[in-house]
Amino acid sequence: MEKAEFGNFVAMNRRELGLTQKTLAERLHVTDKAVSKWERGLSFPDVTLLEPLASIFGLGVSELVSCRRTEDGAAGEEALPPAETPLVQGLLAISWDSIRKERTKRRRWVAVLALLLIAALAVVGFLLTRTSVTERGELRVLHTEERETELLLFLERDGHLLQLTYAGSEAERQELAQKIADRYSLEAEYRWNRRTWTGNLLNWHAGSDIVIGTVMDEVGSSFVYYNGDGDLFGYPRIIVKILSRQPNPRGAGYLSTYVFTRGGDGDDWLFQPREDLLTAANCLGYGSYGDGGYRIVDMDGDGIHELLTRTPWPEKPCILYELTEAGIKSTWLDETPEEMTGPTG
Repeated sequence: MEKAEFGNFVAMNRRELGLTQKTLAERLHVTDKAVSKWERGLSFPDVTLLEPLASIFGLGVSELVSCRRTEDGAAGEEALPPAETPLVQGLLAISWDSIRKERTKRRRWVAVLALLLIAALAVVGFLLTRTSVTERGELRVLHTEERETELLLFLERDGHLLQLTYAGSEAERQELAQKIADRYSLEAEYRWNRRTWTGNLLNWHAGSDIVIGTVMDEVGSSFVYYNGDGDLFGYPRIIVKILSRQPNPRGAGYLSTYVFTRGGDGDDWLFQPREDLLTAANCLGYGSYGDGGYRIVDMDGDGIHELLTRTPWPEKPCILYELTEAGIKSTWLDETPEEMTGPTG
């Protein structure tokens, strides 16, 4: 059965009933464009529409598919005709046409899904490119932490601590840690993520032996902690000198740099040789007096006071300095301890 023959047969029966394409479409719950395509021989209706279409025309399905009206109408519809009859050939033609339509729809959906997937991958790639950057330049390392197979480097970046992981050999990690401890300038290449503030140190080399950072112009006064009112590291007298103070460039408060020096034990302590214990930089305070960004407190309850400083970086808000057999040890804390609440030094 040809599509054109079927289309002419549908159009003829529709006109005999005085129906428009729109009226026929409404009865079949399809669009008038679909009816127009049938009658122009562009397509067959779906197999499921044959029975209601035949019923509207007062035909049997075999008559509709065979494109001819018989005298006995739908009689004999239940008998299975041989495969070579026009009825079976027509049904096969319509069935294959429906199958082709479904396959075309599936192909279109697959194509649409493929395009959506490609677009999604492109967006993800674009976002990753935007958030991950590779940079080269001088590193000003503020703190390091050693792991079993890695060395973590922390440096200030836009008010945050940027954490870089270096996974070189053990000898390379030790050399890098020593260069940082000796305050060498470091030229490095590193890749980091703008969202997580973490990244990897790709390669590095040390420059000349220089102190990283300079003393600010504003120099404050010196004062003394006496035994009984806040001795530090077990020493009876600690002299604290304010090296610098400047507004916090990333928010409220100010940043100060202090030098903690051990004073003499005798009555003439002021004139005895002094021993610089440590320099604490980037201490975040919120007032000219009473909150200098540090606190002298006995955190472990062993009777020896430690130094606790507040930093401007939310990732490592405090640094704990304590006296060990090897000297002053600094520990960067992930959270603010209760001892830092209230006015500080």
